[in-house]
Amino acid sequence: MKKNVRLLIMAMLMVLTFTIAGCDSSVPVGQTTPVDQAQTSGQASPAKVIPGTGRTMHLVAYYATKDAMYLMPEVYEVPVNSRPARTAMEFLLAGPKSSELVGVMPPGVKLKNLSIKDHVAYVDFNNAIIKNNTGGSASEILLVGAIVNTLTEFPDIQHVQILVDGKKVETISGHLATGEPLSRSEKIIKKQ
Repeated sequence: MKKNVRLLIMAMLMVLTFTIAGCDSSVPVGQTTPVDQAQTSGQASPAKVIPGTGRTMHLVAYYATKDAMYLMPEVYEVPVNSRPARTAMEFLLAGPKSSELVGVMPPGVKLKNLSIKDHVAYVDFNNAIIKNNTGGSASEILLVGAIVNTLTEFPDIQHVQILVDGKKVETISGHLATGEPLSRSEKIIKKQ
């Protein structure tokens, strides 16, 4: 009887330990998160589902309203994986599931790399983000806002540096400065 109680207590402690360890999303300052580091080849690698967990996580991506005035969030429930910020950016690139929202990414944009260091996400796209961006100032504001607000949904990310082919760019289409890390904008999010 005592042996069964001890085994039960040990099993509960193990479950509790794994649960707590799985919930920790902190990143030591000055280090890049291993979950969102791209391979050193420079090619973005897909997120890998963590097998056997059976757990899900909620990710948020922002898309434009049809009137091109605001951003609105869309929430996705996905299996827990090793690269949640990359997964959120993949949803942003794919476009919204709701017909009430509009995707903000120009055609042909690919995510090349995503890393996090000192609470700054460095998100690197191919040059299609500039070359295929035919919109005006509202389009650029919504595009940049969607990228920044999607990534700053993660508590470890406070700012976002947009890169194109691995380099900082001063602007995407001439209306908004992107040469320095950007912070979240709540003003652009439509209140529901």
